[in-house]
Amino acid sequence: MQVAYRSIFSAFPIRVIAAIFSSLYHSWFKLRWTPASKEWLMFLDTTIRSHIEHKNVGRMVPVSLGNKVHEIWTVEVEGDRQDTLPIVMLHGMGGGSNMFLNNIDCLALERNVILIDLPGFGLSSRPNFRVKRQDGWWVDTTGDDIEHFYIEILERWFIKMGLQNCVLLGHSYGGYLCSAYCLKYTHRVKHLILADPWGFPTRPAAADMRPFMRNRSIVLLARLISKMNIFTPVRVLGPLGPHVFRWARGDLMLKFDSFFSESTISDYLYACNMWGSPSGEIGFSRLSLPFGWARKPMVDRAPNWDPKLDVTFICGARSWIDHNPAKEIKHLRHGMYVDVQVISGAGHHVYADRPLAFNNMVSMICQAVDEGGKPNISDLYEARHLAMSILRRRASHASQGELCNDEAGVHMPRPLSAHELMQNLEDSGSAVDDDQGAHEDAARNSGPVRFTLDEDEVDAPSAPLVAFDSSGDLGPRKAKKSSFKAVSASGEQRRLKSVKISWQDSDNSAANTDNSSTTESDDLDLKLRAGAS
Repeated sequence: MQVAYRSIFSAFPIRVIAAIFSSLYHSWFKLRWTPASKEWLMFLDTTIRSHIEHKNVGRMVPVSLGNKVHEIWTVEVEGDRQDTLPIVMLHGMGGGSNMFLNNIDCLALERNVILIDLPGFGLSSRPNFRVKRQDGWWVDTTGDDIEHFYIEILERWFIKMGLQNCVLLGHSYGGYLCSAYCLKYTHRVKHLILADPWGFPTRPAAADMRPFMRNRSIVLLARLISKMNIFTPVRVLGPLGPHVFRWARGDLMLKFDSFFSESTISDYLYACNMWGSPSGEIGFSRLSLPFGWARKPMVDRAPNWDPKLDVTFICGARSWIDHNPAKEIKHLRHGMYVDVQVISGAGHHVYADRPLAFNNMVSMICQAVDEGGKPNISDLYEARHLAMSILRRRASHASQGELCNDEAGVHMPRPLSAHELMQNLEDSGSAVDDDQGAHEDAARNSGPVRFTLDEDEVDAPSAPLVAFDSSGDLGPRKAKKSSFKAVSASGEQRRLKSVKISWQDSDNSAANTDNSSTTESDDLDLKLRAGAS
C-alpha cells in the first residue's frame, strides 16, 4: 500500500511539471525559439500577393470532415475572361500557394486562377496526422488514412467553392495528391496537369545494396533521419533557422528575384512550415519511405484512372525526380490521352525555372480544353525543336538572339521579322539583285525545305528573296562569330534578328553540267524568305 502511495505522489509532480512545461513551450518558449507566427506568415502572404497584377482575394474556407472543421486558405485571382474553365493549383511539399507567383498573372489573362494551402502547410489548419481514435484506443495513422483525408478534404472543398468543372494542376507532392484524388473523383476534372510530380516511381529492390549503404555509420544516420520530420533540424536551430533556411534555399530566392531583392520568399517558406505543428510533414512521412520513395507508387495505380481523364506531365530535364514512370503510364494507358513534356534547362521547380515555357504549355492545354479538343503540344514543339536544331548545327548562319530567344516557346514574338526587315530595305532605296528571279524560279521548281520559327505560315509565291553574303572562308573560329547578313543591291549589309531559312540542293543541274566546270549544286545556297511573323 505504501508503495502505491509513493508511486502516486512521485508521478503527480512529474505530470504537473510536464503540463506546465507544455503550456510554456507552446505559448512562450516555442515562439521565441522558432521565430515564426501565423501573424508574420499572414503579413508575408499579403506582401507577396501585392505583386499580383490581377485582382485577388485570400480567405479561409471552412470544410467539415467527420466531427471536425478544417480551414483551407484559398486565394482567388480574377481572370480577364469569365467564360473559360478555372484552373486550380496545388503546391508541393513544404510550400504554399504563393510559390506560383511567376505563373499567376500569365494564366489569369485567360481564366480565373484558384490556389490553396494544403492542410498542414501555409495558413491552412493543422490537423492531427500523428494518431487516430480506433476502437477506443489511440493508434498511429497510416498512409491510407492520410491519403483518404486529403481526397475527402479536396472533394468537400470543391463542393464548398461550387466548382463543377476545372483544370487541376499539382506540383510535386501536390501532384501526388491530385493523382490520388482523381482515382476516386474525376467528374469535375477536365484535365489533370502534373508538374514534376512526386511519388510515381517504385522503390528499386536493390536500393539498400548501393555501395554507400554498406557503411554502418551511414545506415544508422539514415535510420535516425527517417524517424525525424523533414524540417526538424531547422526547428532545432531555433533563432538561427531563418538564416540557415535562406542559405539552404538560396536557389528559390533567385527564381523570384524579379519581384523581391530581399529574403521574402525564404522567410515565407520558413513561416509556412514553422509557425504551427508539423502535421504536413507527419502526413508526408506516413506516405513515404526513407530517401523519398512513395509507399504506394502512383505508377502502379495510374492505370486505374478514368479512361476519359486527360493527363499531361510537365517535367524538368534537370529534376532529381525520374520522369520515366510518366512515359510508362503513357504506354499503359494506350488509346487514352497522356502527354509527357520535358522542359529543357528546368529542374524540379519547373514552374519557376522556366516560367514562360511552363505558362505557354499550361495555356495551350487550357485553351484546348475550353474548345473541347485535345492539346497538341508535342507536334508543335517537335516542329519547333527541329527548326532550332537545324539552326544550332549551322551556328554561323544564325544570330545569337535566334538561338537563345526561345524561352516562351512557339508563341513568343521575334524582335524583328523578315517582313519588317524587307520594309526597311525598301524604304532605304535598296533593291534586289537582277539574278534573284532566276534563283526564285530554281527554288520554286526544286521544292525548297523550309523550317519556320515564326507562328504564321509563309505564302511562298508572294515572298521575295534576299541572298546572303556567303563569300569568304568560314573556318571553325570564324563560323562561331559570324551571323546572317542581308546584302542589298548597294552592297550595304544588315544584320538579321529573325530569319526563316530555306535551301535546296540542285541535283538536276549537277547531272547536266560538265565535269570540268564548277556546278551550282556544290555550294549550299542560303536564302532568306520574308514572311509575316
